[in-house]
Amino acid sequence: MADVNNTDLGTVLKRAKTITQETIWRAVLNDPIFRNWTLDLVRQKQLFEQGIDENNQIIGVYSEWTELAKPEKVAGTPYTLYDTGEFYKSMFIIVFADSFIIDADPMKQGMSGQINLFDKYGEGIVGLTDESKTLFATEFKNRAIIEYKRLLQIN
Repeated sequence: MADVNNTDLGTVLKRAKTITQETIWRAVLNDPIFRNWTLDLVRQKQLFEQGIDENNQIIGVYSEWTELAKPEKVAGTPYTLYDTGEFYKSMFIIVFADSFIIDADPMKQGMSGQINLFDKYGEGIVGLTDESKTLFATEFKNRAIIEYKRLLQIN
């Protein structure tokens, strides 16, 4: 009987034993390109394009007064929370062993002083909607497969 441990298959099996779910999770989520892609689900797809929070709720709509002050913001359209871009730039991901959170600096200078966007609109403005979670899961799975193959050194 052949000793599988002394074959190429045995080498791959030994490597496979060292790979944990946490290893893959962290490797994929620590990739700066994937982090940026994930943050853009919130920044671009949810806030900028739709003005929604993690519950798929519109966070507010611009008034006629806002449109007069800033013509690029049309009355009746959803808030994007994008004025200077600082809030979007401040978003980041914290990775745990089996989960992650998206956070940001919620402090913004408004016309009447400092405003905490989380206090005003809820922390859900940086959370993923169900649709974004589905997109995230699909993309994560694709990247996890690539990472497994890389760690196993399989082409």
